[in-house]
Amino acid sequence: MKIPKYIQEIINKQELHILSTSTKEGIPNIIYLKFLKVYNDKQILIANNKFSKTLENLLENPRISFVVLDKENKKSYQIKGTTEFHRDDKIFKDTVEWIEDKRSSLVISPKSGIILNVEEIYCGTEKISEE
Repeated sequence: MKIPKYIQEIINKQELHILSTSTKEGIPNIIYLKFLKVYNDKQILIANNKFSKTLENLLENPRISFVVLDKENKKSYQIKGTTEFHRDDKIFKDTVEWIEDKRSSLVISPKSGIILNVEEIYCGTEKISEE
């Protein structure tokens, strides 16, 4: 699904994201995530810097969701889709460069780049359609 431009802007403005995964049995896990951004019109890039339980869940169940808040319009958007891991390719290289630009004094190195292929976007119960 193509991510509407206004939602792309909201995603990229937000500093922390709430990311949800679950085991294949459906046991949920939620984390705060700093390194998440729009990669292109249909994909989100997530840096796997320190994932533990999140990584275990994604290896069992590639489905993921996160929420963003549009403070100005008092709306929130839930983005859902499936993930794919990248190491030793262009997406991983892009992830490393992005983290190096952002990290300042932090000592972190991505273990992989994760692409979220966006399948659904909701505002409350309303499903957002493609532009």
